[in-house]
Amino acid sequence: MDIVKDYFTCDPVVRHYEKAAVQIGLWESEKEVFSRQFGPNDRLIDVGTGTGRIALALCDMGYRYVMGIDPSKEMIKSARRIARLHEYSVAFKVGDATRLKFEDNLFDGAIFGFNGLMQIPGREQRRMALREIRRIIRPGGSFVFTSHDRGLNRWKKFWKAERKRWDEGRQNPQLLEFGDRCEETDLGLLFIHVPSIEEVKEDLDATGWVLETERLRSQISNESLPVREFSDECRFWIVRKPE
Repeated sequence: MDIVKDYFTCDPVVRHYEKAAVQIGLWESEKEVFSRQFGPNDRLIDVGTGTGRIALALCDMGYRYVMGIDPSKEMIKSARRIARLHEYSVAFKVGDATRLKFEDNLFDGAIFGFNGLMQIPGREQRRMALREIRRIIRPGGSFVFTSHDRGLNRWKKFWKAERKRWDEGRQNPQLLEFGDRCEETDLGLLFIHVPSIEEVKEDLDATGWVLETERLRSQISNESLPVREFSDECRFWIVRKPE
């Protein structure tokens, strides 16, 4: 979808993500979840790394083998520049989550942060990404990702009205499926899919993952004001590739 490509290659968005990588780093909730799931010697892949906010912060925490991939050449160029500037030993590559160019069982774990999985348009494409990530991590390895949740009380009125628009065929023609949102922001036109808990569980079952736990970010940590200004509430999903 051109909307997604255009958004993540435009200069204001790249600068926005650069600022987060340098000034914000990991959220407290991310620190807690990642430190529980992954060891410092694990080979980790940060899918949808953007300008490297998560990958670089993991390196700073002592994780020794981290790779970041992103489909945006502009984002990867920025991530490499930040890594050189701060002397981080993180490898960054341009890559598509639905077609990962890595051998089977190569990584010990994977991360897809900041709701990045849900910025892949189309449910089957998202399932392709889930299958690919499962393929490249070892049996028993963990995968952590986040999503928004359209079941939250604060959004129920909006999604009830949206359901009615879809039922009547009045939905935004730019949207592919119910749960999609496409909104004009200060940085450009942003696409994201907002799933229900049941939908994510169905996708995990369909792609061979074992669900360990899921929790809202606010249930894990009370985030700082800069983090809350940068990103709103989301749900952490911690899943495992079967042994």
